[in-house]
Amino acid sequence: MRKRTKILWKIGLPGIRFWINTRYDLRVNGSFPEPPFLLLANHTQNIDPFFLLSKIRNPVSFVINNAVFQNPIVGLFLRWIDSIPKQKSTSDMKTVIDIFRLLKEGRIVGIFPEGHATWTGESMEAFGGTAKLLDKVNIPIVTCSINGGYLVNPRWARKRRKGPVELIIKTHTDSKALDDLVVSDWKWQAERGYLYKGSNKALGIERVMWFCPVCESYRTVKGKDNDVFCTACNYTTKVNENGRIGELTVSRVLKDQKEKLNTWLEGHYEQLVFKKASIKIWDRERKIRQKKERGTVVIDNDRLVFNEDEFQFNKMKGLNTFVSTILEFLYEEKLIRIRTADDSLLLFNVLKAMEVN
Repeated sequence: MRKRTKILWKIGLPGIRFWINTRYDLRVNGSFPEPPFLLLANHTQNIDPFFLLSKIRNPVSFVINNAVFQNPIVGLFLRWIDSIPKQKSTSDMKTVIDIFRLLKEGRIVGIFPEGHATWTGESMEAFGGTAKLLDKVNIPIVTCSINGGYLVNPRWARKRRKGPVELIIKTHTDSKALDDLVVSDWKWQAERGYLYKGSNKALGIERVMWFCPVCESYRTVKGKDNDVFCTACNYTTKVNENGRIGELTVSRVLKDQKEKLNTWLEGHYEQLVFKKASIKIWDRERKIRQKKERGTVVIDNDRLVFNEDEFQFNKMKGLNTFVSTILEFLYEEKLIRIRTADDSLLLFNVLKAMEVN
């Protein structure tokens, strides 16, 4: 490890521990072995890596979405601490090579096999070749299942809550390790009975509720304080301290919303318009930003249009969402990132319904 990297970790780890331990009720079941090992965890929210680092005494090289490296200052810092960039939702041989190189050096490499944080509070299928990778390594594979991380800070929410987060640590030898990362915060919360308190818990509900559950009006559901309501009818409910919206988990809400969206799209023949958006376009190497501008997104027949730029559905690949506000995809080897306040997940599901990969 380079001297500069050692210094940064020596300074940074105590600060991370102090920040996490004073801000979160973090509980640990199990312990981490000595390096080298491959560390796997389910992905509940953006600060999951810091949950892990607060309980590990050694530096960890995390595999991180390439988009985070686009910020020159952040990207430089991440490279200094030996983070590994990877383009989400696509295969990347260079990433695999970097993982084996660092493990061979006796390091810890951290991976979130799902590729991105959950929108629903339930773990997702591990991306692509993760199982093959695990069967090829001959060092310990350590899993850390994060329970309650989503309930503390749901991906759709604008405000975090206060409540317990539990890390369950186990050591494995093969791809069966992935079985320990099948996590549901809803099942875990129901078993434990923990509550997650906070104010303004309904802010951001528009990101996951696109249709009223009662009158089925499009884009009429709003959130204020802890209340969810429809501006077109008398529908009201609350975001409760058990994390549920009324009596429903967010996974159930999103399942219902996707069904309503697919039905609505079948009978909707007009263009879909999303205003107050912005776009960034990066070159093939993801190092030079070619465009940055504000404008309007239009979904029209077989293409997505942003101002003067057109992106045909059949040429888009690697479609995903980044944080809570960004839709991301590759187009003719360029990285496209479209930011909206509340529409990234809706846009993602509209494009998926139109069979964009």
